[in-house]
Amino acid sequence: MSQTNETKAFDFIAEGIGYLNRVREIRPSGKGKAYLACTINAMMGPADSVEYVSVDCKVVGRVAIEAIGQLKPHVEAKKKVIVAFRVGDPKPDFYEYKDRATGEPRSGQGLKARLLQLTSAKVDGAKIEIPLVPRGDSPELRAGEDDDGVGTACEDGAVAAT
Repeated sequence: MSQTNETKAFDFIAEGIGYLNRVREIRPSGKGKAYLACTINAMMGPADSVEYVSVDCKVVGRVAIEAIGQLKPHVEAKKKVIVAFRVGDPKPDFYEYKDRATGEPRSGQGLKARLLQLTSAKVDGAKIEIPLVPRGDSPELRAGEDDDGVGTACEDGAVAAT
């Protein structure tokens, strides 16, 4: 019996629709490399009683960075930007913030994830064209690598599962 040394990675992929906010460049202190980040307030539940969950994202992949860069001026202009998105490896995030009205500390929760791609976008209700990750004919899931060497099923040049 022969043994094969294969590197395997498991991706947890989530898709959704939400409002794009807080597009920003993060410059870590120390040796870390700067990266693009954003927050998506993802919608869930019945349309007549929508709930929101905050997803704080590190944007990975050339196409995702281009798409977020194209939408950033709309977000900064306080327009309503709704995106369909795909994130990888979401993890719970708990944080504290000050209430705007009272200044009292409050606790919040959401998710942290890698933004792998946007699949569509609307600005103030009008659909706009954004760069998309090319999709192949095969539903085969192939992992690429982002700048951190972490596999992703939706990286540039990879075929994403449908």
